Amino acid sequence: MEAEEGVMKAEGGVPEPKVGNMEVEEGIMEAKGGVTEAKAGNIEAEGGVTEVDGGIMEADLEEATEAKGGVTEPHLEEVADHEGGVTEVLSKVP
Repeated sequence: MEAEEGVMKAEGGVPEPKVGNMEVEEGIMEAKGGVTEAKAGNIEAEGGVTEVDGGIMEADLEEATEAKGGVTEPHLEEVADHEGGVTEVLSKVP
């Protein structure tokens, strides 16, 4: 009953603890707003990392596209030279 009264106080007192929790949620909203700022800090860190990831994704996509596109294009050209040489050319790829 103390637990239920504590829950009833938590439920009845949810406006108060929710104000306390809204302060905590505002603290979390400030922490989320701070996390949105920290996430904006992390989006700068993740945006920094997204720029790193985006830099990696761009680097990976460009290098991978250049590498894969560079690998695929010579293979396709070589494959075009070797009819049915897809297995031959691709089997030569390490």
